[in-house]
Amino acid sequence: MSTPDPLSIRPQLKDMLVGIVAMLAVYVLLIGSAFGLKDVGGGTSIKVLMPVLIVLALVIPAITLVTYLKRRGLPLGFRPLGARGWHLVWQVPAAIVGATVCTSIVSTLLGMAPGERSDTYGEGTALVLFTLGAYLLIGPFLEEVVFRRLIMGYLDRLMPAAASVLLSSLVFGLAHIAPAAIIYTFFAGLSFALVTRWHRSLWAGFILHMCTNVLVQIIAMAGL
Repeated sequence: MSTPDPLSIRPQLKDMLVGIVAMLAVYVLLIGSAFGLKDVGGGTSIKVLMPVLIVLALVIPAITLVTYLKRRGLPLGFRPLGARGWHLVWQVPAAIVGATVCTSIVSTLLGMAPGERSDTYGEGTALVLFTLGAYLLIGPFLEEVVFRRLIMGYLDRLMPAAASVLLSSLVFGLAHIAPAAIIYTFFAGLSFALVTRWHRSLWAGFILHMCTNVLVQIIAMAGL
């Protein structure tokens, strides 16, 4: 007996809007925490409070959204990958390389200088490691539920699959604000959406998303 396809149960407009509000809540909590820490004296206090606030900024909206979806009876979409799951072994590196190459080409065409970074890892290595788990697990989980399950799922009601993949990926890219990040996350979002559709499970997009974030963090922390 085959496992039911949870992605066939499409969200409604209000479900998509609740998901968008959950993502906005993450941004508000993170920004609010940054401003609030300005009034905290002492480096030790900041090093203790910052990871806690970052984790809470991710956990609270995620729990609230999951609770809402459960009450609505809308499955999250994390169906077991099944026999085709092994294809992620080649899909993950292919997607990461593809997104990187496409980003490089588009950035060059737009005249954007490659390799410009701000050094956010010069201090507080322990802080980075403490919060890395939340960033690599809760962040991709929440984003996959919001952008692939809710936004793309709702757009499937209104337009062909190719259009909903493109539009949801564009929204995903724009949500990352910085021009270079927008370009990369747009192409990455395309790959997350495509593997989710191919496997009919959010596990595929989540695994690819998490692997992408791990690679980005390794490169950033190495200062490459």
